Amino acid sequence: MEIGQNVYIVLCGFLVWLIIAPRLSAERYGDWFLAYMAALLLSLIASAEIMMVKPVAFFFTVGGVFAFCYVLARSLVMVRIRK
Repeated sequence: MEIGQNVYIVLCGFLVWLIIAPRLSAERYGDWFLAYMAALLLSLIASAEIMMVKPVAFFFTVGGVFAFCYVLARSLVMVRIRK
């Protein structure tokens, strides 16, 4: 099975996990981010278990991993323009 056939599923997973990601302006951002990481970790473990039966779950979670990397990069990199 090629990943090229499942690009749409990866994209949907990315968008869904990006929507549920905590916002930087949220109060208690650290708690929300920890919950987000735990949910993604449990999703990865669960999708690894059912990958042979439903490979769609695995590719959906791969999209979640990409979303996690994006959220992590977004929170670490800040561009500030000083006048």
